[in-house]
Amino acid sequence: MHRRDVLSVLGAAVIVPLLAPLSAQARYAAGAGLHQRLASGQGRTPALTPSQMATLVALSDNILPTTETPGAVDVGVPQFIDLMVGEWYGDSDKAEILLGLDGIAERHLAVTGKGFTETYPAGRAEFLVTIDGKDGERGSLEAGYRRLKDAIIFGYLTSEPVAKLLATTPIVPGRFDGCIPVGAPR
Repeated sequence: MHRRDVLSVLGAAVIVPLLAPLSAQARYAAGAGLHQRLASGQGRTPALTPSQMATLVALSDNILPTTETPGAVDVGVPQFIDLMVGEWYGDSDKAEILLGLDGIAERHLAVTGKGFTETYPAGRAEFLVTIDGKDGERGSLEAGYRRLKDAIIFGYLTSEPVAKLLATTPIVPGRFDGCIPVGAPR
């Protein structure tokens, strides 16, 4: 299974803590609405500092790079998250996102001696392996990274280009014959 196939399955569930009272359709509509608002150019004040935005752009590019399909940066995920931080997240959620961004930059500098945004994607990926999938208590870098990753995936999957792509992608590619035992030659 490919990475983007897994993401399409997880899309509506990744931002559950923020949008828990909403149905999956309402969650998707909320994300798509934020993307439409960004596309219309409605005025807003950035919530992230330029260095935090640069870290978010590099992180988004590492998590969902451009391949045969658009990547997270291509569909405006960093701006989407900036809008969410500025207008949607409560104080504790905002603090966790900012801790994740600042913590990634600080720990990467401490470990490698280079800035996160100055490192090639492969070097950033090696670093991210050290915090990805780790259990961290609320307020830890690992918890902040997990929240950022969830927001990146949510922003990616609710963008119009990706939604159109997912609408045309078969859920079960290929042919299924229910009467043939699995592993039997055809």
